[in-house]
Amino acid sequence: MLYQESNELVSNRGIVRRLLNVGETALYLGVKVDTVYKWSRMGVLSKVKLGGALRFDVNVLDRFIEQHSTKTIDY
Repeated sequence: MLYQESNELVSNRGIVRRLLNVGETALYLGVKVDTVYKWSRMGVLSKVKLGGALRFDVNVLDRFIEQHSTKTIDY
């Protein structure tokens, strides 16, 4: 059984996570944890604050990667 609940895909086998913690975000982007905290403070990365914990939306991170990717020119 699959259904959409608050932008998360839920099945009877578990929840497909959409929010990553700081460490997971650093691994996802290939940067240090300190860089994630710095970009978060500077407003470079959009964040979700749950209690005192920072979380980062995978879809937002994907858009961030696309916006900061350079396109190669074939000669």
